[in-house]
Amino acid sequence: MRTGLILFATCFLAATLLSGCWDQQLLKDIRIVDASGLDLDPEGKLQATSSVLEVSGSQSGNKSLDEIQTGKGNTTRQLRDILDRKISGIYSASKLRVTLMGEALARQGIYPYLDVYYRDPSSALNARIAVVEGTAHDILTFKKPGTKLVGEYFNKLISSAERRTIIPAVNLQLICPPMLDPGDAFALPYISKDTTSPSIYGIALFSGDKMTGTLKSEDSMLYLLMADKLAKTASVTLKINEEGSQNPEKYIAIDIQKLKRKLKVNVQNNRNIKVTLDLKLKIAVVEYAKDHLNDKRNLTQLDKKLSEELTRRAQVITQKMLQAKHDGFGIGRRVMAYYPNTWKKLHWLEDYPKVEFVPKVTVKIVKHGIMN
Repeated sequence: MRTGLILFATCFLAATLLSGCWDQQLLKDIRIVDASGLDLDPEGKLQATSSVLEVSGSQSGNKSLDEIQTGKGNTTRQLRDILDRKISGIYSASKLRVTLMGEALARQGIYPYLDVYYRDPSSALNARIAVVEGTAHDILTFKKPGTKLVGEYFNKLISSAERRTIIPAVNLQLICPPMLDPGDAFALPYISKDTTSPSIYGIALFSGDKMTGTLKSEDSMLYLLMADKLAKTASVTLKINEEGSQNPEKYIAIDIQKLKRKLKVNVQNNRNIKVTLDLKLKIAVVEYAKDHLNDKRNLTQLDKKLSEELTRRAQVITQKMLQAKHDGFGIGRRVMAYYPNTWKKLHWLEDYPKVEFVPKVTVKIVKHGIMN
């Protein structure tokens, strides 16, 4: 009898505690948004453009289609309510893949428009985020190639560039800490639109939550290498001779195999900050029409030319970072940690452009294909 009462009490308690998901959202009731874009219109109003999925069942399986919905308002949350009244279902961004920001909005500051994502527990914080040339509305409504959904297309466009070390692997969650950290900064993918289709131009540099500059893809790759962020592959074609620029023999294509980076921050006279960045690269030659890579003298000369060219580019990149007030290497965070008294005297936004960068890139060819 006692055992039966205990069993009954256990079952009753389990039934009351395991009553189901209180916050469930049934697929039949919601409309999933897989891509969204935010812009500022000429009047300063916020404009949202969303790709809303329609999932329909068939004998061959589920089929997904998307439709583009737009609206104007004052805040991101208000725009969600406006779009919710335009679609046949509950607006849901819980499966969001990509968020695109128009350049005008990005230069004004993006945090006020992302605040709703960080406060809503159902937000997809793993969604990728990028800045677009012009407006996000034009990019999202551009006729996409093939039959891909808008969110799927931009998700693959960005992820493929991440694997090739052209843009950093970032999402809504990863950009939040550096966006609020005075001693750090982040960069976002920058998408341009030509006459045929959108393409990855490079990266957008940020200071705080404001976009302050850009780097094209050739420079963004070296920027990521200098930040010690080598992804799966990294390839670049370099010009090693100014004479006869149209001659293929004046160019070399390389793959980055390994890298080793040393970054040192030194504070002199309690205020002057000097940063030395030593980057060593081991590379493989994948194209070099001039050949003769079996000759050690040629390899030594190529190592020297490539080192000089990449060092020159590294100097240009650091100057652009200083002009954009973009502390992408976290120099302020190092000063804060190792020189706290100096940090207290600094106004970092104004003092960071005065930092002296001394980058040096050393290249060593370790592979040159199966020829010779």
